[in-house]
Amino acid sequence: MLEKFTKKSLKQTGSKSSAQNSPAKADELPKIYAGETDKLEQPKNHYGLVVLSCLLATILSLTAVFIYEGFFKKTAADDKNGQKIIIDKQENITVTAEERINDLGETASQAVVNFYKKPTDAGGYFYEESEAFGSGVILTSDGWLITTKGLLEKIGGEKYIVLTANLSAHEPKSVLQDPGSDLVFIKIEAKDLPVAKLGETNKLSSGQEVFGFIASYPKSKLASLHIAKIGTGASETIVESTEELSTAVFCREGYDASLFGAPVINLAGETVALVHNQSEAVPIDYAKPILENILKKNEIERAYLGVGYISLSAHPKISLKTGELLGRGALLSGYKNKTAVAKGSPAEKAGFKSGDIILAVEDESVGLKTLGEIIQTYKPGQKIKITAIRDEKERVLEAILGKQ
Repeated sequence: MLEKFTKKSLKQTGSKSSAQNSPAKADELPKIYAGETDKLEQPKNHYGLVVLSCLLATILSLTAVFIYEGFFKKTAADDKNGQKIIIDKQENITVTAEERINDLGETASQAVVNFYKKPTDAGGYFYEESEAFGSGVILTSDGWLITTKGLLEKIGGEKYIVLTANLSAHEPKSVLQDPGSDLVFIKIEAKDLPVAKLGETNKLSSGQEVFGFIASYPKSKLASLHIAKIGTGASETIVESTEELSTAVFCREGYDASLFGAPVINLAGETVALVHNQSEAVPIDYAKPILENILKKNEIERAYLGVGYISLSAHPKISLKTGELLGRGALLSGYKNKTAVAKGSPAEKAGFKSGDIILAVEDESVGLKTLGEIIQTYKPGQKIKITAIRDEKERVLEAILGKQ
């Protein structure tokens, strides 16, 4: 970087030879001290370049340090802070979910009732949790309740009372068992009762978290459950009936015996099913079409078509004639005590035969809902158009629904 030092000639005090061979005379010393001899000199102007280079190097070093400290470390800190914020958010969500579940239990508990053995001692009765038969939910503010046949089977011949959330005891005044499902409707004398919110079972999905509600006092409990499937259970139910709703809600954990009759609720606090036994819960959707008639006439009316069928969406079949996979519709078929087309039924009168494949009722296709579920959305006496296939030809038949 630095240039070589150069030699600058100054005024000599003697001849070249004498200067090389003899020491300086005394009278020449003042000249030497005066600097009139040869001397080494740095190049002019190059010292400034050295200083400038050092200065630039210093500035660059400081800039690098500034960038590292002010940007990279700040970025790392921001990342850490960002990560901490995310963790804090997750913690907040967890806390919020726990709070929401607690609120869910408190809110839902107001519309849940417990069934106990009727006390025989006039002196009183201790309503212990272990003594409860099971639960049910309140449908109307004037005292209509809903539970399952599984609960009544558990009660057996015992007399029972119904205990509401405000610890008021009631005896049943009316009991209606649904002929088309495992639901039971019970009337008690009451007023201004809180009413359960009803959800939609067909919106449930596999793996979804739901809760089995255990009504206990002074505080209710929630059992965490996960949907396994919504469908039929045993193989003998492959052949279904339009008069028997056999679809059930299955959970991976099963259902504890303490949950009989209890509501299965979603995170919105809606009842989506009622526990029938330790493996199945009845969809709440089955109650909706008949509820109006219960309130008006104090009776249950179910539509009657009179066919047995196999849901091809659940049990596809290969056509022997065409080799085509039949994966939609309802194949009319019989099994054991179920006939493909019952004698004297609305289906027989409409002209249906065993082997027909029903594709749709009115404008609703058979698939997402079973044929039975669709038929049970109608009322007795209604005329409906049914699209079916027979001998590879599509046809539309009309049937007037009867009453079960």
